[in-house]
Amino acid sequence: MSFDPTTPLLGCTAFLLGAALVASFVRWPGWAIGVYTTVQLWQSYQSVPGSRSGAGVDLLPTDVLTMCLLAASLIILARRRGYRAPLALLALLSLTACALLRGFGRFDAQTVGNEARTHFIQLLCVAFFVAVLSPGRPLVRTVARVWVAAACVLSLLALLWWLEAGIGSNSEQVMVDGVLTNARALGPAEALIIGQAAMFLLCGRGLAGPGFLAWPLLMVVVLMQHRTVWLAVGIMFIGWLLTRRHQRGTRLAALTVLGSLSTLGLLAVSWGVAEGVTSSLGASSEDDATLVWRVEGWLALLPRLDGVLDWLVGLPFGSGYDRMMNGVLITFSPHNYYLEVLLRLGLLGVAALLALYATAGRAAGADREDGLLIRLLICGHLVFMTTYPLFPEQAVILGLLAACARPRNDAPNPRTTQESPCPTRPHSSPASPVRTARI
Repeated sequence: MSFDPTTPLLGCTAFLLGAALVASFVRWPGWAIGVYTTVQLWQSYQSVPGSRSGAGVDLLPTDVLTMCLLAASLIILARRRGYRAPLALLALLSLTACALLRGFGRFDAQTVGNEARTHFIQLLCVAFFVAVLSPGRPLVRTVARVWVAAACVLSLLALLWWLEAGIGSNSEQVMVDGVLTNARALGPAEALIIGQAAMFLLCGRGLAGPGFLAWPLLMVVVLMQHRTVWLAVGIMFIGWLLTRRHQRGTRLAALTVLGSLSTLGLLAVSWGVAEGVTSSLGASSEDDATLVWRVEGWLALLPRLDGVLDWLVGLPFGSGYDRMMNGVLITFSPHNYYLEVLLRLGLLGVAALLALYATAGRAAGADREDGLLIRLLICGHLVFMTTYPLFPEQAVILGLLAACARPRNDAPNPRTTQESPCPTRPHSSPASPVRTARI
């Protein structure tokens, strides 16, 4: 067997690059959040092949970033001894590890890894990194800026698509490079990010940009024609609007903008300008075949849980999601994250997931600055998960919610004057002239 000198050289280079990434993520967490979100969205937009059972594990850039983020989170925890990771998130990670180990004992590693890495390993590891960061306004501001920047880029890409292919409904297809594809500009993951960015702008004054930018983003969400995203963002927007009862000016401005957009829409319809758009929106809102098909798939998967153990901790990764529907074998995961967690992590996993959101919602009640934003993001996630899984980009939001759910007394307190290590520094009494002058 001949020795290839390039192999250890490439290995050392990869190790050094990984170590540099981990060090930069520990030093600049905002950079880590921005890099992961950018790479993940680029992967989704370019349709980089994801996990496929039995097709081998394709190492993607986000897989490498996930491992680096996990290593960085462990370093942050080791350096900050007073910090405690959210128990619900730790429970989800532990149940995922158990399901992985059980899967490795029954199936090949490729099948197990491909099935678990996107909606469980990547999602929970990245969320864990964000969750161990210091909770508070700086973390919310960092996530808000990344989300608004991503939403603006995605909206521009959607505009370019519409100029080329037009605005299509969920039931239409267009020919792109000789392949039939869905006529919608972007997927539900990107549409949800745009809607969440609008909430950041509406709820957080000065977080990531001017509030009026939220209105064109909301219009983009409507034209995306993802009904679940419509419902999730609509509930968040209604929740924000109802809280404006004590701020008449803001509420009046919001209603004025909505009224103006509605008037323009009616005028466009009457002039025949928006005939294609309105017919497309109507087709998306009236088509219920997709929902019925999904519900039938959910009911077909539940009988796979057989016995108390399966209901408690779920089936191991690698078991697949095979079900027969109308005489056709369906193999991909269900469009419901609650069911997906139930099948792989059992009732304990579903309870841990809901406990994370419940804890974050309770903690948001004491947060006067960002409490409303946190509650709206929770509502959006709970609605979105009914027909879609949590995509890897949402790990940042999940981690933000987990960080906000942590008690604020976890953070190390700054040293007071009495705790100063310098023995020669005098300690002035509360009534001393020096302290009075300093105040």
